[in-house]
Amino acid sequence: MAITYPWRADVETVAPPSWRTWSIARISTVFGVLAFCVSFAGSWIPSFWGDEAASVMSAERSLPSLFAMLQHVDAVHGTYYVLLHFWIDLFGASPLSVRFPSAVVAGLACSGAVVLAKMLFTRRVAVIAGVVCLLLPRFTYMGSEARSYALSAAVAVWLTILFVRLIAAQSAGIVWWASYAVGLALGIYVFLYVALIVVVHGVHLLVVDRQVQQWSRVWKRWLAATAAGLLLAAPVLALGIGERHQIAFLAHRTRVSFGLVVAGQWFGNVWLAALCWGLIALGCVAMMAAVRWHGVALMLAWCILPTAMLLSANAMLLPLYSNRYLSFCAPAAAILVAVGVAAIPRHWMRITALAALIALAIPGYVAERTVFGKPGHSDWAAVSAIIAQKAKPGDAIVFDNSVKPSWRPRLAMHVYPDDYRAVDDIALRTPYELRKGLWDAVYPLQDIAGRFAGVSRVWSLETTRTDMDSVDSDLHVLERDGFTVEHVYPVHRTIIYELVRSRS
Repeated sequence: MAITYPWRADVETVAPPSWRTWSIARISTVFGVLAFCVSFAGSWIPSFWGDEAASVMSAERSLPSLFAMLQHVDAVHGTYYVLLHFWIDLFGASPLSVRFPSAVVAGLACSGAVVLAKMLFTRRVAVIAGVVCLLLPRFTYMGSEARSYALSAAVAVWLTILFVRLIAAQSAGIVWWASYAVGLALGIYVFLYVALIVVVHGVHLLVVDRQVQQWSRVWKRWLAATAAGLLLAAPVLALGIGERHQIAFLAHRTRVSFGLVVAGQWFGNVWLAALCWGLIALGCVAMMAAVRWHGVALMLAWCILPTAMLLSANAMLLPLYSNRYLSFCAPAAAILVAVGVAAIPRHWMRITALAALIALAIPGYVAERTVFGKPGHSDWAAVSAIIAQKAKPGDAIVFDNSVKPSWRPRLAMHVYPDDYRAVDDIALRTPYELRKGLWDAVYPLQDIAGRFAGVSRVWSLETTRTDMDSVDSDLHVLERDGFTVEHVYPVHRTIIYELVRSRS
């Protein structure tokens, strides 16, 4: 006897005639293309920021340099960096280019959410899930960023589709379970935390009806496939565990709060989060009342268990939580919201709920696509444009080195290199591509006073949130060497000081 999903045995008489005859493949393809377009639109406008600088700079290394780096830092993103390396070789490292692949895989994740929603629930839920994916802030954000999170979501949702197919099939062969093992390993290589999907799948198997004849067989094959997948991913798992010190900064820079988890993780703002969680609660009640709780249980486990495990580790072991790390759970959140909308009894009320979701999501979507829309309101594109316009050959440039590495304005020089061709990076000690870490090694400004001989103009880039003592220290060093501030250019979070050698 096959393991089946009886909660899908409803008659779908609610679909509008215009699309009720469409295949789910056609519907999912349409939503995948729409999700790509929504994610990609305006993605090139915001300035690069620190995490994206890590992606671009790592991908621009030679492969030997990149592999050497991954043995010390960022192994959890290594597969993405390698893929981006070849992409940049073909299409360059502009914001449009490096963010384009994320929009593509965000479309694949949305398409997968539609397919999974149809498998577990109804055509109506699948269509609504596609709409929710189009506007869910976590989807639109990860689809417009040069990081691995959109790819991790796509792998997770399609792996779950395969998982549901396997446990529902009357007899799934070894080849299909081997595909599951390979898919799991791929997901872990893309982003280490995708390994948490194993817990979600395991819990779902536990709630499947044990009276089904083949339950024991499926359980054993899943265990074997999971073990094989984890074994295939052992190298990156070992490297990730060995590099756990790299994310120790989360203990100081990521303040875990109720609002961050409940609102910031997938929904972006408090009002949208309140509406989404209300719809999720409505959907859960409706599905359980109709004895269709298996699909809801799978989606709830996907949302809750990885979050709970990271928060528990964060509290008791070591800092592991960042809301971006749980982007691979976004498809489940979208499907649960869709279940809630579908549970609303009247058509006009469902349309109103979707309109409210769209209205609450649009401000965040627009804000993400402004010039300073990335975390920390990064302004490196604007800063670089000023340097390109005003700097002359022979000028020197120095950078604020007192802020956290991902905020340092010297990263702008690496992600917008054409704008800095006229200036001399006078404090550089060792270029990042020759180091095993992510960033350049630089000399303290006070140690290189002798290097300014023959330099008549210096550009100093300082972060506005820096302790002013540090800013003053940089300026004092330059003033002691005979420079005075001629112009100040406030940008957004960065201030550019133009200093010229005093005539005396």
